Amino acid sequence: MTSGVEGNRLIAWSRTREWYLDDLRREVSSLIFRLQSMPAQRWALCFHDSYAFTVSLLAVLYCGKTPVLPGHMRHALLQEQRGEFDALLTDSELALTCPTIIMPIDVTPADSLPERPLPAFPQNASLILFTSGSTGKPQKVVKPVSSLQIESQWLAQRWGNMLKKSRLIATVSSQHLYGLTFRVMLPFSLGVPFFSENLEVHEQLITMAQHFPLTLISSPTFLQRLDDLLPSINCVQIFSAGGPLSATETKRIYQSCGVYPTDIYGATETGIMASRQQQHENTPWTLFDGVDFLPSNRVTSTIIAEPQGVALTDKIQILPGGREFHLLGRQDRIVKIAEQRLSLDEIEHRLCQLPNVKEACAIAIERKGRRYIAAVIVLRGTQDKSSHTALTLALRQSLRPWLAPVALPRFWRFLPAIPLNQQGKRAYAELQELFV
Repeated sequence: MTSGVEGNRLIAWSRTREWYLDDLRREVSSLIFRLQSMPAQRWALCFHDSYAFTVSLLAVLYCGKTPVLPGHMRHALLQEQRGEFDALLTDSELALTCPTIIMPIDVTPADSLPERPLPAFPQNASLILFTSGSTGKPQKVVKPVSSLQIESQWLAQRWGNMLKKSRLIATVSSQHLYGLTFRVMLPFSLGVPFFSENLEVHEQLITMAQHFPLTLISSPTFLQRLDDLLPSINCVQIFSAGGPLSATETKRIYQSCGVYPTDIYGATETGIMASRQQQHENTPWTLFDGVDFLPSNRVTSTIIAEPQGVALTDKIQILPGGREFHLLGRQDRIVKIAEQRLSLDEIEHRLCQLPNVKEACAIAIERKGRRYIAAVIVLRGTQDKSSHTALTLALRQSLRPWLAPVALPRFWRFLPAIPLNQQGKRAYAELQELFV
């Protein structure tokens, strides 16, 4: 980050202000000065605002410390994860039992700030993210910053010339890998500004499109809720990740936004792997250059450190040539709902911790084209069936400190025992039939 003419480059903006490169440099430098006086090494980053997140991420990395991205802001779960970080940087009132810095911090005006050149950027800098694992507990993933830079280069090579003509706005958090790569790393790589706040509703998108050419970093959930009755606009590009869009949905998005969205396929463990722009039914996915399939449903790439690659949690059908494929569904206990990766084992674990629950089984069901979590419960002792409505409300309320809203079971069944098959395993087909 340099001063001078380049320092006047717009980095980010919100509804109330703009930030330029000189602002970013000053704020990062000031936060570095603060962090260097504190012994904590692992800093959890929990932010709503992506500019404040960016300042904090850069400052922690420049200090040679480790950013930890829990990926959520739920107090109870953060407190449970306290062993994973030493201190907290946030723009919210999170009262955790650790040293905490609430952003933004006061920055001395440029004319009175002592010259503090940034430290050399660590060669082997990395950060820690968490993703749902098949064990039901958040899975820690150590991600080298160099891999994020390579991902940005892949994206810039493919779409850079187009995206440089736009500003980036997003509906997804920068605290997950998709948002971190597309909402923070990519605009830095291309030198284009990003909107620091989350885009919440379709009307915001229409208003902003009247002022700037826009690239939208989004999720299937937001795109599926676009209102066909609102005026159409012309986005430069739309990216979507978290779950595949159907051809019918991409056509609706094209009619509303003037461009077919580009689906991105990837995972926290692997980084980005493939993309597609589905203008017709069953358009295959295409691997990014540098990504290859291995036998036994594994994938490898220049940003995956393990020589044996990483096992995919999706079933895939590789097409002739080996560079294109179709997704055939998930093969583990992780499901994606509303662009969030949810562990059914984690939901069951939280249910079984409740005092009146003896056993629990969580499954994903489809209702009118939408996916929901359903729960089959075995209660402790006897319960009055007439109280089940009140009981489900109480169970949902007890789960709220631990689970994201989309992970809370929407449909419930109470049984004396969980159905098992002849092998003594849960009869999932029978469980699904309970909700037909």
